[in-house]
Amino acid sequence: MAFSQWTHKVAQFDAFPKVDADNQARSEKGGLLTILLACFLALLSLSEFSEYRTIHNDYRFIVDPTIETSIQINMDLTVAMPYTLFTVILVHVYDASGQRMHLTENLRLVPAQFSTNRAEQEKKQEPRFMQEVIKAASGKPYDENIAVEMGACRVFGSIYANKVAANLHITSLGHGYHSHTHTDHKLLNFTHRIDKFSFGKQYPDLVNPLDKSVEIAQDHFEVFQYFMSIVPTTYIDSGKDIILTNQYAVTDSRKAVPEGKAIGTVPGIFFKYDIEPISVQITETRQSFTHFLIRLCGIIGGSVVTVGFIYRSIKFVLTGGKEDPNLYAPTHNIMRSV
Repeated sequence: MAFSQWTHKVAQFDAFPKVDADNQARSEKGGLLTILLACFLALLSLSEFSEYRTIHNDYRFIVDPTIETSIQINMDLTVAMPYTLFTVILVHVYDASGQRMHLTENLRLVPAQFSTNRAEQEKKQEPRFMQEVIKAASGKPYDENIAVEMGACRVFGSIYANKVAANLHITSLGHGYHSHTHTDHKLLNFTHRIDKFSFGKQYPDLVNPLDKSVEIAQDHFEVFQYFMSIVPTTYIDSGKDIILTNQYAVTDSRKAVPEGKAIGTVPGIFFKYDIEPISVQITETRQSFTHFLIRLCGIIGGSVVTVGFIYRSIKFVLTGGKEDPNLYAPTHNIMRSV
């Protein structure tokens, strides 16, 4: 007797209530509802698995802790001015410390054809032009006449400058710089296409605003200016590897000066950048497998319970709270036959 009372008390702690009697009877409506619920749960499970596989980025703003003294500038742009042995393109950097750096030799300059779309340019490039491009890129002698006929110059590569505010100039000989050579004004054309312009290494989903941008010059003496604000960035991937790089925002302006009034004006392309003291730390995060399983179990269990409750509630309303008299008919017949 004492054992029976003890088991009765233990049963009161049962956290797993048994299935209601009316839910033990199968029906067409219940089967259809089960199929719909299974499809719905399959979609939710796929969505949760996709979320589990997705990598998220957490952002944190801190005072720039790096002590680097140089910054890497990557560029790949095409200027619609002909490339010759004595190139008309010059690249300089003037920084806030007053230092002037002549960086043309640190970049690759090769003849090219200009098009507003790089893929279209490469597709239409003639074989004889391609041969001269390969020769120029490898430092071998090339046909200057063909280089001039191509009509453009591609400037690409990476350079290192002091990590301070500076102004990077792309100009021509004899305009703004002391030189024995003076570029003919009729050759001046700073129409350009920027395929790539960045500071530092690339990391996933990094957007460089100047990439794939095009500017068309309307005059020989025209100034294109880009004002950039550089934010030092630390990227930590899911493997805890650290990438020290930069991202930037940019605004641009252009100014055309009539040739007769161009005294003191230096035509060209100018990238003026400043470095912010605030740094961004980006960390890759990913949902843990345990978290994924808990969410999946919660969704499946919650959906089954919720749909079952809604089904019983609708049935209760439709029957006015009365049980179906035929629900237990098979059981009664069996009892009578026994």
